[in-house]
Amino acid sequence: MPGSKYSSRFAWLAAALSLHAADSAATDGHVLHGAGSINESMGGAGIATAIDATGSNYNNVSSLAFLQRSSIEFGAELFIPDRSLSSSFAGFGSGTVNSKTREAVIPNLGLAYKIDDAWTVGFSALGIGGFGVDYPSTLPGGSPISLPQPYGFGAVYSNYQLLQLTPSLAYQINPNLSVGLGFNLDWASLAVDPWPATTPNASGYPSGSHASSAWGQGFTVGATYKVLANLSLGASFKSPQWFNDFSWNSQHPNGAPANFSFRLDYPMIVGAGLSYQPVDDWTLAADLKWINYKDTQGFQASNFTSTPRGPYVQGFGWQDIWTLALGTQYKLNSRFTLRGGYNYSDNPIPSNQQFFNVFAPAIVQHHLTAGAGFNATPNLELNIAYYHAFQNTESGPFISNGGPGYPPINQAIPGSKVTNQLSEDSFSAQVLYRFQ
Repeated sequence: MPGSKYSSRFAWLAAALSLHAADSAATDGHVLHGAGSINESMGGAGIATAIDATGSNYNNVSSLAFLQRSSIEFGAELFIPDRSLSSSFAGFGSGTVNSKTREAVIPNLGLAYKIDDAWTVGFSALGIGGFGVDYPSTLPGGSPISLPQPYGFGAVYSNYQLLQLTPSLAYQINPNLSVGLGFNLDWASLAVDPWPATTPNASGYPSGSHASSAWGQGFTVGATYKVLANLSLGASFKSPQWFNDFSWNSQHPNGAPANFSFRLDYPMIVGAGLSYQPVDDWTLAADLKWINYKDTQGFQASNFTSTPRGPYVQGFGWQDIWTLALGTQYKLNSRFTLRGGYNYSDNPIPSNQQFFNVFAPAIVQHHLTAGAGFNATPNLELNIAYYHAFQNTESGPFISNGGPGYPPINQAIPGSKVTNQLSEDSFSAQVLYRFQ
């Protein structure tokens, strides 16, 4: 078919693939479901538990006050996503492209220092997001969305990293009640090629392959209440993480200069949890969280917007989600501990926004987790964890950019379909040292 025909039908497809976030290193939308091997292996449940500094500082800073001893923890997670993108367009073929696996190593560090019986200082440094996507381009007759520019989008490269530092302070008001406050300092790096979240020129969309970085900040507060000797309740509030813009000095495919920016914040999270010990060596935990994507910069806007030079994508168009985390820990003896859990997340991406989220298929919903701990000495504990996010597949139509011969802008195109598929695996290890 003539290039001009492809151009009229597919050049605009690039605009839909512009936006993505830290979904690959996180399993509840793009929010990390847990932090550190102990917390991850319990499904991320930790708002009302006080087991380790990393999990406490991530889920509910007030629970640090109920840790028995000061500790320092080091760990790393190997995250392995598996995703594919399929598309079809009436009269122009169909096909599937698989992302080259880009494993991500996610570090974590946690610290809890008990100043006295009332005050505890905490700190964590966590990779709470990061991914790399590498979809190949296709020839005519293959996946229409992957045709080279200017006909389609061509090969896709992306790399996102997000690090969060959280110093915190917990105060135990009485033996049964504690409160906590933490400050979040965030750093993120983003590279995308090409980058269609900005206006194109006649040759297509510019490159964002040179990584841009942005700083963000926010805060977290929490409370933990010990109802009974073996039953605790917790509540946590994390503000949005407000970032400055990612900015690029780049160029279009024909060499024309391009300067563009994009802002992507991190959502507000409200959570509540409980922890129950039927016997001294057995802990059960459950958390419920609400993640506010709908009001978060970068996630709240949706669909195309028109400009004289062409349409571009405004935002992810995600919806708010609820998550449920269930976890258990059982101490076999003074040396060995077993852990397990389950985590469920709503899908934040409606079917009519799947087209705009091929870079961010944050659609996994069911996760099983497991782990174990070994006390090498009374002070030194080694922990491992594994979780699997089961494959999920979501589909939606191509969305019109309002071009000649197509439905009005932001309407579904009949006879078209785009399908995102994602599953995840993770292995992690953590060294925990408790001070006397």
